[in-house]
Amino acid sequence: MKAFQCPYCGVGCGLLWDEGKIRGDKGHPASRGEVCKKPLYYPEAMHKGRLLKPMFRENKKEPFREISWEEAYSILLKKLKEHSPEELYFYLSGQLLTEDIYVMNKFIKGFLKTNNVDANSRLCMATAVSAYKLAFGSDGPPCSYEDLDDAETFVFAGSNALWTHPVLFKRILKRKAKGEAINIIVIDPVKTQTAQKADKHYQIRAGTDAVLFNSVLYVLYEKGWIDEEFIKNHVDGFEEAIKEALKYPPKRASEICKIEEKDIWELAEYYAFSKKLISLWCQGLNQSSQGVMKNIALINLHLATGRLNNKGCPFSLTGQPNAMGGREMGYLSNGLPGYRDVRKEEDREFMEAFWGIPTGSIKPEPGPTITEAIDLMLKGDIKFLWVVATNPAITLPNLGKVWKALEKVFLVVQDAYWNHTCEFANLLLPASQMGEKEGVMTGSDRTISLCTKFSEAPGQAKEDWRIFTELAQRMGYERHFPYRSSEEIFNELRKATKGRLCDISSFSYKDLPKRWGGKHLYEDLRFKTDTGRAKMYPAVYKHHHARFILITGRTKNQWHTMTRTGKSPELLKGEEEPFLLMNPEDAQSMGIAEGDKVKLMSLENKELVELKVRLGDIKRGHLFAPFGYGSVPVNLLLGEKIDPISKEPELKFTPVLVYAKDRRFMAHELER
Repeated sequence: MKAFQCPYCGVGCGLLWDEGKIRGDKGHPASRGEVCKKPLYYPEAMHKGRLLKPMFRENKKEPFREISWEEAYSILLKKLKEHSPEELYFYLSGQLLTEDIYVMNKFIKGFLKTNNVDANSRLCMATAVSAYKLAFGSDGPPCSYEDLDDAETFVFAGSNALWTHPVLFKRILKRKAKGEAINIIVIDPVKTQTAQKADKHYQIRAGTDAVLFNSVLYVLYEKGWIDEEFIKNHVDGFEEAIKEALKYPPKRASEICKIEEKDIWELAEYYAFSKKLISLWCQGLNQSSQGVMKNIALINLHLATGRLNNKGCPFSLTGQPNAMGGREMGYLSNGLPGYRDVRKEEDREFMEAFWGIPTGSIKPEPGPTITEAIDLMLKGDIKFLWVVATNPAITLPNLGKVWKALEKVFLVVQDAYWNHTCEFANLLLPASQMGEKEGVMTGSDRTISLCTKFSEAPGQAKEDWRIFTELAQRMGYERHFPYRSSEEIFNELRKATKGRLCDISSFSYKDLPKRWGGKHLYEDLRFKTDTGRAKMYPAVYKHHHARFILITGRTKNQWHTMTRTGKSPELLKGEEEPFLLMNPEDAQSMGIAEGDKVKLMSLENKELVELKVRLGDIKRGHLFAPFGYGSVPVNLLLGEKIDPISKEPELKFTPVLVYAKDRRFMAHELER
């Protein structure tokens, strides 16, 4: 039997490969042997639609031709030499192993001397990272899964955890089934499967989460339910945060959020009187142009009530299997290993000395984020793009613009599977995947798992770290990239974390799985801020009008753009095609029936998409569509809005117009 971590969501479930079948690892602390449906079908998908050999075409209108790895490296060397560091860009993934990410980040920021690198965590976790750093001085969730076993109240905000983090949610449901007195609260415009299992569902208007949490803080303050002693000893910024919250008394907040006043009072009582309360959130809060404010507003509730450690936790659920490992290694445009930042001189100097490169090699300015880079590609400032283990031709917003940018650059795609981004590529590099290489991943509660090899990679596919290592060696950096195994890389990268919050310097492969930071990251209530105190901030809200708000997300059994899960007939059953979820009253008012096809037009970029309607329990004026289908790329409709702090794009609030089957424009363009 071989142990590994599930390659799908960020729970970090431990799995065992047993004679070609997958089962849960009962000895793994994150999942205790539990497993959801998706990884059970991993074996049948592993070798379908794989990239097997390097392929190249100088002209994108020509067919690919097979080439050797030596020719592929020669092409890369030539292209890297032709362009300045600022004309290069790299887009990485939270589905890579930590060793892969470390080698890539070292090569790009340290040796190519450019910070022009970002990762698809920009589309999911960048907002939570920003909020954690503002509030606590560092990234990293303050609690662990053990806290799920004795908490009394669970608030799920913008998270359909039964679908997206099923093993975690079922851990809570098991307690309920045993008769334990626990409360499950869901805040979501859609009555999701998670909401159907909840004790309370607050069906708010999309985008108004910061108003709701501000209003709860208003109630806590007005009723004297604040933990004044905790604030006095451990929190800065309380007065400023309260000043903003007082703008949203329950009456006003209920009108903005489109919920009842009593819901706000009720939620405030949970935060005031629960013995232990965990707030869990995911993309409903993160993927927003106001995402950091939503996160901050929720974290403010915990700081105002002293709900850390044994009293509770604001717990961001990680989207991808190794987004946490990527964050630890600093794979966003501003990051360096060990939760370091290129903007800090001491961090740059440490990594330069650690990597044995001259002072000044690492640039002090963060590189452009991926959406900013798309603009630079269109302007001709970025001419070379290397995409690793992700599919931006489907996942990025404003796809019409993205496709034009992908056509314009020399595009390298390094992946295990053929995907939609490959259609724009010049050079394809076949990579091995989970089970075909060894390395570590970090799950949502900071538990690191060793993923062992149990299958040979097909064709000429190579480990992602090996591809970058062999290229670096051909550039003359053999001394700096001597790696022959993933364990050698791990033994280097762990030393870079010594003394940091995410310290794993004492870990070894034989120790894993193991969690860094203990059960509670801030057990002593000393934070990584300049004062050592946590910080509250005013959570400012900006209202946006729309008659119809489009929300995007994923389906139950499909993972992102379906490059793996879509190859399993069992998982695909019932999810073969995308759809548009619509409120029955909205549909009836416009003469739309279940199964009708309607067209959506983005008010921002005027793109059109056609989808088949499903009727369901979604708030009036709201629409939901899954984003991962190449046949109907819903992200065509998404626009340019990003969060000003995290730079995460708006994926949960797109104003659209609806056209029915007779092509007659459906009424009320704007909310009055």
